[in-house]
Amino acid sequence: MIKIFGLSRIHITLIDLEGKYGRFDGGVGVALKYPRIVIRTGNCNKIDLNLPFEVPSFCIEEDFEEHVGLGHTTQYLLSIAKLAAEYNLKNIDVLELAKMVKRGGTSGIGVYAFKYGGFIVDGGHSKKVKSEAIPSDFSSSPPPPLIARYNFPWYIYVNIPTKGRRIFGREELEAFKNAKLEGIDTLSRVVLMKLIPSVIENDLEEALEAIWLIQGLGFKKVEVNLQSEEVKDLMKKLYSKGFPAGLSSFGPAIYTFVRTKREGEELVSLFGGFFTEPNNEGAKVLWLKD
Repeated sequence: MIKIFGLSRIHITLIDLEGKYGRFDGGVGVALKYPRIVIRTGNCNKIDLNLPFEVPSFCIEEDFEEHVGLGHTTQYLLSIAKLAAEYNLKNIDVLELAKMVKRGGTSGIGVYAFKYGGFIVDGGHSKKVKSEAIPSDFSSSPPPPLIARYNFPWYIYVNIPTKGRRIFGREELEAFKNAKLEGIDTLSRVVLMKLIPSVIENDLEEALEAIWLIQGLGFKKVEVNLQSEEVKDLMKKLYSKGFPAGLSSFGPAIYTFVRTKREGEELVSLFGGFFTEPNNEGAKVLWLKD
């Protein structure tokens, strides 16, 4: 029996959908230990994936919700592709698997989270391979290059408000096409000169300041504005408690970072949700005797 232990991720922001300097996208995010996808070989499910080798039947042992901002589609498809590669005794790099299942065409965070885990920054797509800023579901571009990957030092608190909006498909595409982008240059500075160094230096206060600033800049501002009042109100409540929060991808999942389990437990007791360790290793493969 082959078992794949996957993960989820928060997507902090896309950096540049304008493409003024020859590249689109550019992602920043963090891999989460939980929730996660765990699948194994077994006679439970069958999926028709366009892979150049057999895709075995599989059983899902752990899963999480789609369209909540935690990157389910990429993790699900990569988990199945990795299971199939292992089943066929093929040592195929995650980036190649991502190309096969057509993931990573906008942000590379989910792909590199699966491969490496940790805090990830990718370099977006050259206009030579991608002509416009569109979501991954509508893009056939390969995964972008990896710029930086570091172990993430804090726990992540996550809350998925029940009245939050789930934005995907055509609505997501329209958001990309009609986005009025403001503050891209400032966003780039906040990511490069505030967020990335704060993670490396384990400076939580600086990191949370950066997360809060990002909510009002670039495409992230568009994503936040599309969310429900319940989501926006919870972000404000977390901020008032000293925990600036961010929207993961389009949401409705929101997140903040905490140093200790006790802080995470306090937020859960106040607002619900959950907290998790980061995944600093990536997805894992386990071969077991049947």
